[in-house]
Amino acid sequence: MSDLRTINIIIAGVGGQGNLFSSRLIALAALNKGFYVAVGETYGAAQRGGSVMSHLRIGQKEVGPLIPQHSAHILLGFEPAETLRVGASYLNPQASVIMNTHPIYPAEVLTGQLEYPPTTEIEEKIGKLCSDLWTLDAVELATKTGSPLVMNTVMVGALIGSQLTPLTQNDLEQVISSQIRRLQKVNLEAFKLGFKTVRKVTLAFS
Repeated sequence: MSDLRTINIIIAGVGGQGNLFSSRLIALAALNKGFYVAVGETYGAAQRGGSVMSHLRIGQKEVGPLIPQHSAHILLGFEPAETLRVGASYLNPQASVIMNTHPIYPAEVLTGQLEYPPTTEIEEKIGKLCSDLWTLDAVELATKTGSPLVMNTVMVGALIGSQLTPLTQNDLEQVISSQIRRLQKVNLEAFKLGFKTVRKVTLAFS
C-alpha cells in the first residue's frame, strides 16, 4: 500500500452473519497498526435476514466513512446474492472479491415466490465486474471447527490470507484473542482455516 492510498473494503451479507463484528475486528487490527480507519454501516429492513453492509476504509489519512460507488478495492461477500447485488454498485474492473458460496435463502425463495439463481451464475456475473474473484464455502469450513456460526471469522481469515491488505495473520489473531472470550479457540481455528484456504488459492494464481 502506498503512503497516501486508502484501501476501501465493503463487507456485504445479511443480518445474523456477524458482518458488523467482522468489520470491528479488522478495524481494530488496522488501528493497532497505526492506520487511520473509518467505518460506515447500512442496514436492510429486517434485523435478521435483511441486507447488512459495512464500509471499511484503511489508510494513512483521514477520510469519510462511506465508500463512493464503484470505488471499492475489496468486496468481502458473506452471501452470494448479496455479494452480486452490492458488487453491481461498488465494484470496478480493478477490484477484488472474496465470496462465501453458501447461500441464505430469503423468505420469498423458501415460499416459492422467487427462484434463487445458481451460484455458478452469480460467480460468472461477479467475475465480469472485478479483476480477481476467490470463492470458498465458509460455512463448511466453520462447521469443521464445531460451530457454523463462526463463518464470519473464516471470512476475515480469507481476507487476510489474500494479502490484499497491509494486515497480517498475527495482527488479527491478537485482536481475536483480546476481543473474544467465549469461543476464542474456535474463532482462532476458524480464522486460520480461512487464511490457509485462500492463501493456497493465491499461491496457485502466482
